[in-house]
Amino acid sequence: MVSHILPHYDVTTSQLRPLTFPAPSCCLGIDLAGVEHRETGIAVLCGVRLVEVTSLDTDAAILALAATLPHDAAIGINAPLTLPLGRCCLDDDCRCRHDPGTRSREIERELARGRIPTLATALIKVLARRGIGLAAALRATGREPLEVYPFATLRLLGLPSTGKRSRAGRRVIHDALGPLVPGLDHPDASEHQLDAVVCALTVRLWQIGRTRTVGRADEGLMVVPDLPYPATVVRKQAALVKDDAPPAAPTAVVPLYALDEPIREIRRAAEEGVPYGSRSENADGESEQEATGAPPTTLSS
Repeated sequence: MVSHILPHYDVTTSQLRPLTFPAPSCCLGIDLAGVEHRETGIAVLCGVRLVEVTSLDTDAAILALAATLPHDAAIGINAPLTLPLGRCCLDDDCRCRHDPGTRSREIERELARGRIPTLATALIKVLARRGIGLAAALRATGREPLEVYPFATLRLLGLPSTGKRSRAGRRVIHDALGPLVPGLDHPDASEHQLDAVVCALTVRLWQIGRTRTVGRADEGLMVVPDLPYPATVVRKQAALVKDDAPPAAPTAVVPLYALDEPIREIRRAAEEGVPYGSRSENADGESEQEATGAPPTTLSS
């Protein structure tokens, strides 16, 4: 990943020290449809701003769009990009299929343990075949796509994650994403376009080192925000709890809009009109622009 070195005020030593930030680049989010005649949502973040929200259909169109982006652009795809361990294909009549354990990947099992539901790869085989093929085509051009899951990103960030099939539900998600995605002003975006925006956001968080992976390196990995799984209410088990016992108290939940400092910094950079990571502070905590009175650089949108 391309990076640049910037001065950073170290509160422990009261001195400026070098700190490496990922260089602002482009992020392509793809909410892939299972077949080419259905809508695939597309979103592009450049620097800190959303610059494109649209829909495409064919793999050729997606590859053509990717080719227009800088070579260091990161790409996130909402689709399985690998096969379950031990599978050579997803055909039901192939000898590589033997249940249990070969329909899903560790990605799906780990998310399920974190109370983030998803479908086993073999249950969405049409989408998986297309995702694996598109990923191979992108790798042939020198680009390594990341597997992402918008629902997981929304849940881990504490954002609304349901109701996207209704206009009202999409508007709720759209407005909640606004502080994290400068330039998002698409209240009529389709559910696939909105998911693509979340894909692009996930990739941006990956670029700034605020993600982790789920799954197995020898099978396939998914990138998700580096935040704890959402807590769930402890359910009463009849075999262990008497009927007249008081209900169990819910465990702590991840706060709504759980934004850490790097995410807030993206928003600040957008408001000041400078690329993320370019705001350095002096010993008084002032940015260079604040100290010199220089006007902020305008970002093109």
